[in-house]
Amino acid sequence: MAKLDHIMYGVSDLQNGISEIFNLTGVNAEFGGTHPGNGTCNALLSFGNSQYLEIIAPDPGQSLAGTLGEELQAHDFSGIRTWAVAADDFAAVITILDKFGYQHSVLDMNRTRPDGVRLDWQLLFVDQHPFGNFMPFFINWLGSPHPSDDALGGCRLSAFAVEMIENSDQYRSLMDALNIDVEVLEGPDGVRAVIDSPNGRVLLH
Repeated sequence: MAKLDHIMYGVSDLQNGISEIFNLTGVNAEFGGTHPGNGTCNALLSFGNSQYLEIIAPDPGQSLAGTLGEELQAHDFSGIRTWAVAADDFAAVITILDKFGYQHSVLDMNRTRPDGVRLDWQLLFVDQHPFGNFMPFFINWLGSPHPSDDALGGCRLSAFAVEMIENSDQYRSLMDALNIDVEVLEGPDGVRAVIDSPNGRVLLH
C-alpha cells in the first residue's frame, strides 16, 4: 500500500509559516533548504514513520518569475497546498495513469541541507486530470536520506482525508488503482490533516 510521504503546507513567507505552525503545535519547524530553479525554500516538521510536514514558501534569494515561489508569493493565506506519495517505481504508476487516460511529467530536484548534505529526488506529476490540487504527486528519494529522519519531531499524523463535492467516485477509483492509502469523503472541497502535537490535537486544511 503506497502511503503519504509528506504534506505541503504553502505560505507566502517562510518565517511567518514557521511561527504559525509553532503557535498551533508547540513545535518549531527547522529550515530545510532551498530548491534551486523552483523559487522556493522550506522548513520541516517530522511526523516519524517516514512522513513529515513541509512548510514551503517563496525563496527571496531566487528569481521567482514563472516559479512555484511566485505563485506562493501572490497569495496572502496559508494552508495545505497538496500532498506527496512515496513511490520507488514510477513505471508502475505511469502504467495505471495511462489506463485512466492521464498524462504525467517527471522533474529532477535537489536541495542542500544546512549541514551540507545534498538531497536528490524525482517527482512525478499527474497532468490533464479533473482533480486539481487534490491529486497527489509522487516522490522517489533515489537513495537520499529521508527528510523525516533528521527533521525536528514531536508531532504525529493522526488522520488525513480528501473531501470532494464532485468526482469523488472517480477519484476514489484512481486512488484504489494506485494502491494509495487515503480516506476519500464526500463533502466540501478540501484536504485535512489531523495532527497530535504537544499543544493537543490540531487540524490543518
